[in-house]
Amino acid sequence: MVMAAAAVPAHASDAQLGRIVHVLGMSNGAVLFSTDGSRSARPSCSGPGLDARWAINASTLVGQSQLSAFMTAYTLKKRIFIHGAGTCSIWGDTETVDYFEIED
Repeated sequence: MVMAAAAVPAHASDAQLGRIVHVLGMSNGAVLFSTDGSRSARPSCSGPGLDARWAINASTLVGQSQLSAFMTAYTLKKRIFIHGAGTCSIWGDTETVDYFEIED
């Protein structure tokens, strides 16, 4: 039974188009942020009261690339759509960003 439970994919959430409203840079390279877009049901690892918060790992090259595009959207006050990874692998109570799209 344990093997079957491990094979079940994680529940990833989405946030509809919204503006970035709060950014936190953490000492481990995590960048935590919130948006004002409505969000689907969060994965179980996401903490209470953190309905709008997401994490990017800026300590990796991939995360730095995401962060560059993210900061452009933030600076230009563009809305973003976010798809989560279904895990809280960067910050224990915050869903990791799989990808995001910036509104034209």
